Amino acid sequence: MRLYVTGGTGFVGSNIIKVAVERRQAEVFTTVHSWQAAEPVPFVYEQVDMLNRKQVFETVQRFAPDAIIHAAILNDFDLLYRDRKLAWRSYVEATRIIVEVANKVGVKIILVSTDWVFDGTQAGADETTPPNPINYYGVLKTVCEIVVQESAHNGAVARLSGVNGKHWLRPETPRSQDVGLGYFVKTIVDALQKNKPVAVWEADNINMVGTPSLASESAEMMLRIIERDKQGIFHCCGGESISRMALAQIAAEVFVLDASLLQSGEPEWGDLAGIAIPYDTSLSASYTAEELGYELPSIRQILQAYRYQVETGMLQVPIYEYY
Repeated sequence: MRLYVTGGTGFVGSNIIKVAVERRQAEVFTTVHSWQAAEPVPFVYEQVDMLNRKQVFETVQRFAPDAIIHAAILNDFDLLYRDRKLAWRSYVEATRIIVEVANKVGVKIILVSTDWVFDGTQAGADETTPPNPINYYGVLKTVCEIVVQESAHNGAVARLSGVNGKHWLRPETPRSQDVGLGYFVKTIVDALQKNKPVAVWEADNINMVGTPSLASESAEMMLRIIERDKQGIFHCCGGESISRMALAQIAAEVFVLDASLLQSGEPEWGDLAGIAIPYDTSLSASYTAEELGYELPSIRQILQAYRYQVETGMLQVPIYEYY
């Protein structure tokens, strides 16, 4: 497999590359913004302006991939609101360009999307549930999904939710708890390891319920979409939905930390104050599991696999084979 990834040095992107290279022995090219490898890496990378149609086409044509996974985003929620035109270009226009290029060279394209295309009242949303975003990020991702569904000759949408796991290229990147469930487990585990009380944010206006994903397993599911040549919308997540506090408690148990230190706390909004956040973004992924021949992991399996990655620095075999 030859795989072209946009945003491969981001959190999700690093897992796509890791799984593709180690489980599939794939040859991978990724676009980067400014990242430089400190040591040799098992993939090719190049600085690419995703809004430069000519440059995108030239790099795709030169690498000649079997498929493209579009994972690049403008990863600054506050900036999305401060400069909405930039955000629109970075999400929607960039997606249009990469879809046009994929069509031109005749390869499949997968868009990495999110559970935040739903409004927080559509609990258990499945792959056919109409999106109803309540913030600009959700709007941007919804429009990108529409671009892929209506314009790509061979396209798929991979919705991820509450993504947790190891960042394989920037493992020391600091993160703090936020109003979503992505990276939530790392922030809780890091805090509990200091043996001090930890506030788990709980409120009616943040993402309180979701269906956590392990980044490496979401990547596994995306690669199966390519291998099985599937089109449409897929929920590349885990098999169980859970609340923030319950997730924190199970994480403490799996990582053998003191769950009694967990306390309910008020969110610290900072620059995000006033932005609407979906409350319950739980997903159903039974259709996806059937289409991909994949057994959806439980919360405990996800966390045990994440601990294995943290402690060994290695990627285990697909989760349902490992446990």
